[in-house]
Amino acid sequence: MSPVVNENILSAECYLWDFDGCFADTEKLHFLAYREAFSAFGHSISEASYYPSFTHLGDGTRREIEANGLQISEDEISRLKFSAYSRLIRQGPVACFPETLELVRLMRSRGAKVAIASNSSEEEIRTVLDTAGFPTEELDLIVGKQNNLRKKPAPDIFLHALQLLNCQPNRSIVLEDSNRGLQAAAAAECPAIWIRTRYNDGLVSNEQRIGEFSHSQLLALLRSMG
Repeated sequence: MSPVVNENILSAECYLWDFDGCFADTEKLHFLAYREAFSAFGHSISEASYYPSFTHLGDGTRREIEANGLQISEDEISRLKFSAYSRLIRQGPVACFPETLELVRLMRSRGAKVAIASNSSEEEIRTVLDTAGFPTEELDLIVGKQNNLRKKPAPDIFLHALQLLNCQPNRSIVLEDSNRGLQAAAAAECPAIWIRTRYNDGLVSNEQRIGEFSHSQLLALLRSMG
């Protein structure tokens, strides 16, 4: 790993985590919720195409409707998906990635602030964390979607979190698992790390980043830095 990457990680005053598929292992539940919403109109979506379209690129509902010539309202799909997802995360099982808690604690041990900055609502995030048993006191801030903030790939959610934390973009690191998240980080002028998981394996992005790691690889790197 290059000295530039090490320097960026060591000098970070703030880490901004994306939530779904990056901090918490919830992407499968999002897929199941969307599948349920579309099935109400007699349409089936495949898991293989879901992650590249809905998760990685974003705007998946519009893409699915247009690609298949469906006479369905995006708002109706969103409403049904929200209802299904809210039920699924309360039923469980829901989990954060196994390395997440130690990663957060290592980041904070260096005096850095750690926050979640996500397109999901704060209510959904807190429900997942509570169900997963994650100690929210380890986090300095949780920022979810708000009416006055554009969703990623716009930088608004990251910039809002940085403002609340009183941190500078160039001294902060974003951890993301999707192309749209990396786009948002670049627009916010934050260095970014692409977290690699089974959901984005094989996907590509041309967005700027200082590195890409699995959770276990990032954990090993932070441990090696002392």
